[in-house]
Amino acid sequence: DHTPLLLDSGEATHLGNKDVFSFELAWFEREGFLDLVAREWAKDAGGRSALERWQNKIRHLRSFLRGWAKHLSGIYKVE
Repeated sequence: DHTPLLLDSGEATHLGNKDVFSFELAWFEREGFLDLVAREWAKDAGGRSALERWQNKIRHLRSFLRGWAKHLSGIYKVE
């Protein structure tokens, strides 16, 4: 009754580290970073329950910060 059933479909399950999000402490030193996070967090992310709304906000913020960090690294390369 409580024994797990493992199923192998033959599909590769490891996709590498492409979806790993890493937060950089140095971002706190960037001028306006906290305001940027507060503005993005305040956006409506939808959801039927409090947990779903929180998860949607986290997903949105992670996605936003990924793009922001890529843009920032491009600026560093130019400098």
